[in-house]
Amino acid sequence: MAYFSTLVLALTLLQQPRRQRVPPGGGLSDVPLNAVATFDGVFKTASKKFVEIQLPTGDTMRMYITKDTKFVKDGKTVASKAFEDGDKVTAEAERDARMNMLAVKIQSPPQPAEPAAEKK
Repeated sequence: MAYFSTLVLALTLLQQPRRQRVPPGGGLSDVPLNAVATFDGVFKTASKKFVEIQLPTGDTMRMYITKDTKFVKDGKTVASKAFEDGDKVTAEAERDARMNMLAVKIQSPPQPAEPAAEKK
């Protein structure tokens, strides 16, 4: 009996958590499953390693840029240079194993559609 309970305990401890499957087509939303936070703020600067976003509280959020970081402006993927100091943005971020903030997506908010001109 002790052998059986030891075996069950060992198998329980060795189990890995189930990984979440993403259906083809990206699922229900285009928000990455690994994004842990979303921030609205103002774009300050971007270098090859970092992007800085100023939050409404006045704090500056500094995040690492990775090869997977996406910069989206007006619905199109662009380079980080397309953003200027003072542009309103939404930033999605995640943490790495060392708890560093990694930028997942920096996106300009969608522009409101202009009302159609009324016909006279």
